[in-house]
Amino acid sequence: MDIGLAIAVRNLPGKPQHLPSLYREFLAEAELAEQLGFDAVWVSEHHFAEDNWNSATLPMLAAVAARTERVRLGTYVLLLALHDPLRVAEDLTGIDLISNGRLDIAVGAGPMEVECKVFGIDKNEAFGRTYEALEFMQRCFSEDGPFTHEGKYYHYPNVCMRPRSVQQPHPPIWMAAMGPQSIQRAAQRGYHLASALHSPLWKTYAGQLEAAGRKRSDHRVMSGPLLVHLAPTRELAWDEAEQGMHWCVDFYNRRGWTAPLPPVGELRRTPDAGIYGIPFAVGTPQDVVRILGRYREEPLNQICLQFRAPGMEYACVERSLRMFAAEVMPEMRRWGAQA
Repeated sequence: MDIGLAIAVRNLPGKPQHLPSLYREFLAEAELAEQLGFDAVWVSEHHFAEDNWNSATLPMLAAVAARTERVRLGTYVLLLALHDPLRVAEDLTGIDLISNGRLDIAVGAGPMEVECKVFGIDKNEAFGRTYEALEFMQRCFSEDGPFTHEGKYYHYPNVCMRPRSVQQPHPPIWMAAMGPQSIQRAAQRGYHLASALHSPLWKTYAGQLEAAGRKRSDHRVMSGPLLVHLAPTRELAWDEAEQGMHWCVDFYNRRGWTAPLPPVGELRRTPDAGIYGIPFAVGTPQDVVRILGRYREEPLNQICLQFRAPGMEYACVERSLRMFAAEVMPEMRRWGAQA
């Protein structure tokens, strides 16, 4: 099973960290992940968040590309409906060139309501815009001669994108899907699946691929991202991570997407505490192997892990990453995706 690192640059309100330093630390985390044997680094996108969630996904990904040599690089997720797809295709091509063909594109069709409103996008159109933009971008990456796109949402005359991406006909495309309709569309179009949920949807995807006449072996499934933190003792791990992880859940709770939370200090005693039913993996290396072990028999090709909750000091994150690589990663390498 491949193991990916998720990057979400976020500050903890009430415990702010110097943002330029925070960005440099996340770049250092990506470099360390490559050195420790991680397979991919994924950068997220959100806008106007009170915790300064990174909104400039592609510049951040380009910076990671320039600092690494081997690891795959991806957007997880790119909120494509908010952007000009021609401009995005050009910027992604630049990252694929900088990285010598290491780019993956994971796209989400569900920006938050405030994001759509400020960008002037009807939220009800986000799904349609996303899939039309992807179809157009695939042509940008692959077509030699000029073409014209006349769609419902986008209109481009005489497009002939130069330079071309290293990966042809285009970099791998993943769809972040949370429901049956998105999973069906991803399978029909041959996109890989990145889903925050678990077994039922992953298995639905396999069935939809078969219905579309596609081979499961040609398509990949990725989890998460799951929040992870390791320390020599379970108590220390929770002491270092609980406040930031509580904030991560509360971020969604205040938008009506998750159930109410116990207070900080009680989260560690809440069974299967996490986001969208995905439990936090917090504790000793043995604890983390046990918690992540529930994914051992799932039809996953990659598990995506986030090691830094808002407010955590980088020294704690680095220690956690090194412990994971030494004591958890070897066990996970023996796990294989089940068709």
